[in-house]
Amino acid sequence: MPFARTVLVALSLPLLAGTAFAQNESGAPPAATVPAAADAVPAPDLVASNQPLEIDTHRINPKALSAADKATLDQIDSYFNNIKFFSGNFVQVGSDGKRINGKFWVSKPGRMRFDYDPPSSLQLLADGTSVAVRNRKLNTQDLYFIKQTPLRFLLADRLDLIEDSRVLAVGREPAGISVILEEGSAASGGKSRIQLTFPAPNYELKQWTVTDPQGYDTTVTISGIDRKLQLPDKIFYIDQTKILK
Repeated sequence: MPFARTVLVALSLPLLAGTAFAQNESGAPPAATVPAAADAVPAPDLVASNQPLEIDTHRINPKALSAADKATLDQIDSYFNNIKFFSGNFVQVGSDGKRINGKFWVSKPGRMRFDYDPPSSLQLLADGTSVAVRNRKLNTQDLYFIKQTPLRFLLADRLDLIEDSRVLAVGREPAGISVILEEGSAASGGKSRIQLTFPAPNYELKQWTVTDPQGYDTTVTISGIDRKLQLPDKIFYIDQTKILK
């Protein structure tokens, strides 16, 4: 899979939470829009060995949901639908064990930005219509329509998991709740699985694991979440006419 697609698949959840790389150059978010220094690094057990938090799931038939499974999915829908602004820190662990930190900003509907910390030079932007995977070091920019990516429903104003996605499995334990989705898109080059995890007692999105079409896992853990910071549209701007400088 081309590298731009790999980045897009790995970060495609951030939505709601969510994945490219902060640099001190023009185009970076103004200081006033950057979240206050967050909880820095999540607890080690959340990122160890690129495995999701241990919440067991079971396969479901979306056309014959149990009351308990429907309640879990309704809870996840409600969580996402109550989010308009969302920002914080993330730690990404790839299938090779490599760990990368960064920051993200989301403004629904349709806008998202993921900046990786240096020395990475990548950045992921969604402006409401398009998604750009940018590499400042290589001076490249790969563009996709949002509808070509798994971001299309996660950045929507309203989400209904059963109607808008393919739900494979659901889990509920004292430790939290979890859902596994399957997404296929032109941008990802095939079908990917995404497991979202919401630990108790707050049941807020904390971690997701994406299994790409080749079977490789990428786990992203988020922290320092700010759901009140209103973001200016300019930090999500994609220049589709100029070569990056």
